[in-house]
Amino acid sequence: MDLHGKVGLITGGGSGVGLAIARRCASHGMAVGLLGRRAAPLEAAVAAIEAEGGVAMALPANVAVWDEVEAAVARLTGRFGRLDLLVNNAGVSGRGTVEETSVATWRETIEINLIGAFHCAKAAIPHLRAAGGGWIIGISSGAAKRGYAGLSAYAASKAGLALFDESLALELEADRIKVSTIILGTVMTDFGTRSREQKQASRAAGEKFMEPDDVADAVDYLLHQSACAWTQELNLWPR
Repeated sequence: MDLHGKVGLITGGGSGVGLAIARRCASHGMAVGLLGRRAAPLEAAVAAIEAEGGVAMALPANVAVWDEVEAAVARLTGRFGRLDLLVNNAGVSGRGTVEETSVATWRETIEINLIGAFHCAKAAIPHLRAAGGGWIIGISSGAAKRGYAGLSAYAASKAGLALFDESLALELEADRIKVSTIILGTVMTDFGTRSREQKQASRAAGEKFMEPDDVADAVDYLLHQSACAWTQELNLWPR
């Protein structure tokens, strides 16, 4: 699959896994829109991609707010004329038991991790269909497979994302839009309940981690699959 000239939207694209995915897509000649809540990291990420010869656009927006997502997609397609790929990567995570977690925090986790993916897919689908097909890729977590004490909101949101993607895949099959979910183990970034420095200390003690580029490799694989093949779920664990 030649990706040159195609356009991708990566949420949470200003750092970590999202930035690694965006850089990989840009290296194939895709123009990428980076969507996130904070403008400064997005602008820095755009500058990094452009320094490598890629084309990128910062799209400050909160995935939990429909009007902001709709406007961001309109800005992206207004500039590049099409949309071929959506990566639902934006997410938040925190630790706390159900009793300890505030209603506002629980709701925010669901709104960003799950409802945000719905918002982005809803805004993207008409443009993917107009392009003759494309990809929607959800970045989920091993927490979607089993519960973890203190991670109830995160686990629920990521399990919901996997089933959302499965349902969406059936809805969009006739439109030649492939919808896949990547289930991740722990990645060496600042995302989650531990900083990168804390994870590095754990790695020195024997714990295993993936790097953001490992996730970019998985996205690369999905984008270069045969047109007649579809990966519903890709499980990616450190070793």
